[in-house]
Amino acid sequence: MQTSDHYPISPKNVPESLTQANSSYKRQAILAMSGLIFFMIFYLALMTCFAYITYEGVDRFLHGDRGNLFNIVATSCSFLLTLFMVKSLFAVRKAGNPGGIEVTAEQEPKLFNFLHNLSDEIGAPRPHRVFITPEVNAAVFYDLSLLNLIFPSKKNLVIGLGLVNVLNLGELKAVLAHEFGHFAQGSMVVGRWVYVAQQIIAHMVATRDWLDSVVRFISRIDLRIAWLGWILSLVIWSIRSMMDTLFSLVIIAERALSREMEFNADLVAVSVTGSDALVNALYKLQAADHAWQTALDVAGQEAESGKILDDIFKAQEATIGQMQRVLDDEFYGTVPPRPDDVEDAHHRVFAEETARPPQMWSTHPANSDREENAKAQYIAADIDERKAWEVFADERELRRLISISFYNTDKIDELEVGQPLEAVVQRFDRPSYSPEYRGVYLNRSPVRDFSSFDEMLAKANIDTDMEKAIAALYPASIADDLEKLRNLEVEKYTLEALASGDLKPSGGVIRHRGEEISKEEIPDAIEEISADQRLVSDSLMQQDANCRAVHLCLAQHAGKGWNEYLTALIKLLHCSEHLHAIVENEHSLLVNTWQVITADGQIGHFEKKRIIRVCNAAQAEMETVSKVILDMQLPADVLEKLGITDWSEQIPLFKLPAADKKNWPEWCQTASQIMSGMSGLMSAISAILQEDLILIEAKLRDERSQLNDWEDAPEPGRCPENYPVLLPGNEHVLQRKLDLWNRFQLAQGVFPTTARLLVSVGIVGGTIFAGLISLF
Repeated sequence: MQTSDHYPISPKNVPESLTQANSSYKRQAILAMSGLIFFMIFYLALMTCFAYITYEGVDRFLHGDRGNLFNIVATSCSFLLTLFMVKSLFAVRKAGNPGGIEVTAEQEPKLFNFLHNLSDEIGAPRPHRVFITPEVNAAVFYDLSLLNLIFPSKKNLVIGLGLVNVLNLGELKAVLAHEFGHFAQGSMVVGRWVYVAQQIIAHMVATRDWLDSVVRFISRIDLRIAWLGWILSLVIWSIRSMMDTLFSLVIIAERALSREMEFNADLVAVSVTGSDALVNALYKLQAADHAWQTALDVAGQEAESGKILDDIFKAQEATIGQMQRVLDDEFYGTVPPRPDDVEDAHHRVFAEETARPPQMWSTHPANSDREENAKAQYIAADIDERKAWEVFADERELRRLISISFYNTDKIDELEVGQPLEAVVQRFDRPSYSPEYRGVYLNRSPVRDFSSFDEMLAKANIDTDMEKAIAALYPASIADDLEKLRNLEVEKYTLEALASGDLKPSGGVIRHRGEEISKEEIPDAIEEISADQRLVSDSLMQQDANCRAVHLCLAQHAGKGWNEYLTALIKLLHCSEHLHAIVENEHSLLVNTWQVITADGQIGHFEKKRIIRVCNAAQAEMETVSKVILDMQLPADVLEKLGITDWSEQIPLFKLPAADKKNWPEWCQTASQIMSGMSGLMSAISAILQEDLILIEAKLRDERSQLNDWEDAPEPGRCPENYPVLLPGNEHVLQRKLDLWNRFQLAQGVFPTTARLLVSVGIVGGTIFAGLISLF
């Protein structure tokens, strides 16, 4: 193997057994392969059975045996069912272009030399095609067709520059080695077969084409013929249901194998980079995801002002730096150092509760599990600290090409080139982002947890010595509480998604705080998390109440209307935050109800009545919110920042006729648009009020020795005395599970799935039996 000066040195004395498939891997591979083979044999056998009935019926007809009406119907139905199953086999399509740009060895010689060295060292086939994309991502995809059930597919590699931008050369080698580890896995054939079969089933279950149109046409003809269409519709539904349910069992087995494959691919990376490089990359990717999305938002805002960022990756880097400042955490986006008293082999960067996979590996095992796997047999190795950009021929030009691909090429010449660093600094140039606040105002409201302004003041408990009270406002413990609260929210969201079926557990196993739990135990685990959340939230609420109380005391001391101004600002912020929450809550229920009643593609009488009830309830809430908004009086500078000159004319209000059985679909669409506008307005008002509040509070602290010299306060705003309040946890309980009939149709849950399978098997079996009887 010929290496180059930009290819990191691999560790020595790596045990040959490190990457060998273990017994669990082999067992899952056998189960997945057996299940898939059984499924494909069953599918082909069923298709052949219908084809045989069709052939025999046509053959008899051609040889003069006209039979009876039953024979003709059976033959015709079998013919259409054969077509139905055959056409799904040819629904497989190539994966296509993943976006970005494709590069060749001539264009990127260093990159291909790097990739070829890596593939040769691992013993994996070299990538067929290589694509460069902007995202935080690295992945393998296939050029697939029906022939790939027999012949191996060529594997292509995707490298995201958002990933390259945050890794060093050693970490990039580890991430790509993981992907090349998949190249080398013989069990990848299972994944390829599953992917092909998945497209076949997806086409069969979801696609409605000419054959369905034919059946519907037959169903609408005279009653003497329509019954044939009804029978065909029922049988086609049964075949779809049966195949969909059986294939779901294959997916379960494949998912369990997938977990083992990911662990094995990680060990392949460990064998050529050591145990730390891949883990370090995983740790960095969590911040990289957030920074990349922020960079895209900044680029979008700059475009609106007529500027183009020709290097969005600088914005990503700057975002990580700004987040380090905001959170007062120098290790944000970087790997924290190993404590001196902990050996390398025992050092862990992922705790159980914080081990969420980054976006690019969201379907993979938890990060803590992957770290344990990578360090179970610790392989020491130095990590090449050079920039990962070393593998590209012209880093600057590549960054520019990918960055400008986000813009309309026809209008690029009209845009002024902006400065990514300045744009990001401006994005984070807010009083609330000062490091002294330790991130307490980052995506968090300081008033939403309180039912009223009076409750907030009643909860405050501050030192009578104002200097001590000010010194205690933002202790270092806040950062720990915020981190704990974020982790608890992730835990809770993950468990709720697992309970609802929106998220599938890696390998079919649910893990919570280091232990395996069953689906039935999830509610208890969620309650445990909720109790922990309440404790942390209560501590932060105390901090919020103390902050407001201290500054109101300072404002009282300043006199000249500052106490009234600050009080009005807090009340307006409280009101706008709760109005925003109410609008979002009603909008979520409306969308959820729409999704539930349309889940099976049919809307019945009771489902219409249900959504009309939701519409009317939402209308009542929105009309109340509209009245409160009209009664709000914002300070002049807030109106100026909003760009509003006439409050009653420019704000979006809810003015719709009542929903009924005729207009409810249009009502829902219009209402959704109005709610989005109201939500956006209240969010903007809250953001401005919060920044003004924090700015004034900071000025009160900094100038507390000169408060007597302050000028008169501006004219304060006014908040309505009474307005609706929605405390966290009191939101509508959205329907995560469909009713029994819809779950039966969509095979959700053990009992509905089993029932649908039995019904569909009975109908399909009866159809085959009737077809065979017609031949004798």
